[in-house]
Amino acid sequence: MDARLEQVLTAFVAAHGQYTLARLEFALHHAAKPAPPVVASLYESCERDLRTLFPAIEMQLETALAFAGRYERGRRRRRRPDPQFRLYSQSLRELDRSARALRWMLTITESHYDL
Repeated sequence: MDARLEQVLTAFVAAHGQYTLARLEFALHHAAKPAPPVVASLYESCERDLRTLFPAIEMQLETALAFAGRYERGRRRRRRPDPQFRLYSQSLRELDRSARALRWMLTITESHYDL
């Protein structure tokens, strides 16, 4: 695996760990509400597996972003602070940034190998 791709994958895995913890805290604090969506991990993935699995992970991430958007719109109406949602939202944004970087690296390395 390309060293740069491996570094970006490591950042994604770290962001995924933070997202998982924040998701759990949010779900525990808001037990009566639906839990935030699960986003699969990429631990111990080779490049071929990464290219195969990543599109599904991107779709899961889109679902999580939509969930956060709906929750944020409802939360604004109540105007109450929600520290668990803030932590969840921050971890989701970091996961999204890592996923975008990973997609970019996959695109770059794919075009590099096509030459």
